[in-house]
Amino acid sequence: MSPATAAALSMVLLHRADGGAVVVAAPHVTSLHERMATSGTNKLVAPEARCVVWLADGKLLSVIEPCEVVRRLLEEAAQKTYP
Repeated sequence: MSPATAAALSMVLLHRADGGAVVVAAPHVTSLHERMATSGTNKLVAPEARCVVWLADGKLLSVIEPCEVVRRLLEEAAQKTYP
């Protein structure tokens, strides 16, 4: 498999709380965290977010997909890339 094909297969499409789409390279995801309902406001996580995705570069994404869906998409991408 060519490097370009492997890179394309490892991409996962997620959706931000503002309705925009973001494509993430599965190997760059370092952790997933369920959004916790807190009494205060968290300025880093959108209220509509269901999952917070941390990336290797230290950035985070607040996405509307639940973490179990994101995890499944990442696993499927890994299976396509590394059969």
